[in-house]
Amino acid sequence: GETNRFFYIPLGVGVVISPWNFPFAIMAGTTVAALVTGNTVLLKPASATPVVAYKFVEVLEEAGLPAGVLNYIPGSGAEVGDYLVDHPRTRFISFTGSRDVGIRIYERAAKVHPGQIWLKRVIAEMGGKDAIVVDKEADLELAAQSIVASAFGFSGQKCSACSRAIIVEDVYDQVLNRVVELTKQLKVGDPADQSTFMGPVIDQSAYNKIMEYIEIGKKEGRLMTGGEGDDSKGFFIQPTVFADVDPNARIMQEEIFGPVVAFTKAKDFDHALEIANNTEYGLTGAVISRNRANLEKAREEFHVGNLYFNRGCTGAIVGYQPFGGFNMS
Repeated sequence: GETNRFFYIPLGVGVVISPWNFPFAIMAGTTVAALVTGNTVLLKPASATPVVAYKFVEVLEEAGLPAGVLNYIPGSGAEVGDYLVDHPRTRFISFTGSRDVGIRIYERAAKVHPGQIWLKRVIAEMGGKDAIVVDKEADLELAAQSIVASAFGFSGQKCSACSRAIIVEDVYDQVLNRVVELTKQLKVGDPADQSTFMGPVIDQSAYNKIMEYIEIGKKEGRLMTGGEGDDSKGFFIQPTVFADVDPNARIMQEEIFGPVVAFTKAKDFDHALEIANNTEYGLTGAVISRNRANLEKAREEFHVGNLYFNRGCTGAIVGYQPFGGFNMS
């Protein structure tokens, strides 16, 4: 007879490039996954949130992790990040961030440098243009609540945030009007105040980008509420709703990463799914419906990594729900 064995072995030195919007959860998860499988890690946190990662490394070393197994390397992506990705001794890269930076990492990691004896592996989660689809048989209050929570929670600064609301025309006006009503009730301000729903966006660069998209949105759709910002004492942007947006418009296709949601009208449920799949992303999505046949159809045809039924499109539960996407996500 013959005995065959399959062994999982450590790859070697890995690079973890973590995002600013989940400076602990994603940073810790991607780092520890590499460590417990026997690899050493070079951890480069996002430039905007370096301290959380530093304290994390400090805690692990206090708990007994040998020095040099986990290495904290802060700095800019263009300098430190590129160096780590290019180095011939790094074996794999785990990245969470934007589409453009992810593509750059894939391109650089594919190049073989002098002294390099392997092809590098890249695991990247690169963002989304996530949609909530509402059909004519939906619980309309649930639909409106789900859109508002998914679009404006964390100021829309989540790759899973709802930035597209695709509503079957029979109930379009009802859902849109209720979302506008709920959005106008949201309080923007100091997140330390328990009555505040939405705090500021991360920095001036993000503020400027989001406000630019809002100006684009004013040309591509009908501004229903919001559309204003104040960067005099922080980077605050009002939750913004656009209506009657063409599915191919920029604010329906490009990731904004802020508190902006665009509404578009679908002729029927099939058309709604067609619109939902009409982007280069495929991270999360949700369907609000009481029609079991429509839910099953969405299960087969809505091409996203995480698909939710009768709830919002954010909030995958760590340890219970895997998270990842298709295409450019």
